[in-house]
Amino acid sequence: MPFWIVVGLIFLGIIIVLNLYGPLKGSTPADFNDADAKVNNPLKPCPGSPNCTTASVLFEPSVDKLFEVVLSAIEKSGSEKISANSQELQINAVFRIPIFGFKDDVVVKIDSYNSKSILFIKSSSRVGKGDLGVNRRRVSKLLSEIEINLNKSI
Repeated sequence: MPFWIVVGLIFLGIIIVLNLYGPLKGSTPADFNDADAKVNNPLKPCPGSPNCTTASVLFEPSVDKLFEVVLSAIEKSGSEKISANSQELQINAVFRIPIFGFKDDVVVKIDSYNSKSILFIKSSSRVGKGDLGVNRRRVSKLLSEIEINLNKSI
């Protein structure tokens, strides 16, 4: 067998293993612990394929302050398109994967909950059955950015 075919097969095997078990495994709704299991997430549930994740997180600031911080974090994150509705406290954003051009959708909904604010976030791929963990990493990065910005404003 030619050398480059062997190298290619080894590389393909490594990618498959990382996609199934490692940092490149697909995103799932179970990637994040929900803030409170009793709270119904108002966002549409993820499909069964590993290309979508959701999270719900409690925050101390008012819903209006949290909305501002989340909108700022999404604007800084390089989204292609943002649609924000401050009346409904909902943000829709579209992200484009740089190399292949696939589009991913991010939906954020903010609500009051027991004198706190709760953030619901969903990141999902429009096409395909896997995402190599892109949506999980995007949500994680956005939540970190939101935490940092909230701590700065206190």
